[in-house]
Amino acid sequence: MLKEERQHLILDKIKLNRKVLSADLSIELQVSEDTIRRDLNELSAKRLIKKVHGGALPIDTKAPPYEERKFSNLKEKNSIAKKAVRLIKDGQVIIMSGSTTNLQLAKIIPADINATIYTYSLPIALQLTEHPSLEIIFIGGKLNKPAQVTVGLDVVSSISQLRADLCFMGTGGINVTNGMTEPNWEVSHIKKCMIEASEKVIVLCTSNKINEVKRYPVTPITRINTLITDLSSKNEIFTPFKEKGVKIL
Repeated sequence: MLKEERQHLILDKIKLNRKVLSADLSIELQVSEDTIRRDLNELSAKRLIKKVHGGALPIDTKAPPYEERKFSNLKEKNSIAKKAVRLIKDGQVIIMSGSTTNLQLAKIIPADINATIYTYSLPIALQLTEHPSLEIIFIGGKLNKPAQVTVGLDVVSSISQLRADLCFMGTGGINVTNGMTEPNWEVSHIKKCMIEASEKVIVLCTSNKINEVKRYPVTPITRINTLITDLSSKNEIFTPFKEKGVKIL
């Protein structure tokens, strides 16, 4: 195995498991621990991992501000939104998280739809005010300025009292082993409450977040009803998701 291939595998394992041990990698990749240590040192020098005694951890980076994120991957997000909007029906009660993909969804909800939408996202609430017949309920709380969402106990308390038909949410990362994960603890807790309050959970996810793992767990993969991405539902990357009962759109 070439060094580049070996280091790529090491990075994949860190993303999946949140850590690696040099001794385990040595056995699995059939190279010496010295070779593994050199690999980890090189990856650390490139700031791709955090080297620790006996192994390595991922480097957690802060998500860019909302205003920056909402202009990235627009083609993919619009593709996802067009698939998701078909699930919205008259009379539904819906909760929407603060993802920028949900913002694109909010822009294309048909004008003849009558539904109730709860959100703690300021941009999404403002976007929905342009819709002629939706009832919009903004969940107030402490404002997280970079993300433009409300957080805190008030948000959690309000969501815990709801019963929704659908929950549309973005994610920091999703895979079969770890389920859905988030880089922010407060957001992860709010999303747990959203899931508890909802009959069906719909995850909107650009393909770059598939098989990504963030620090804080939200829910096991088996609690997710539908995963909507910009990829074809026939893509083989979804095979393990389908085996767990997740519908792919």
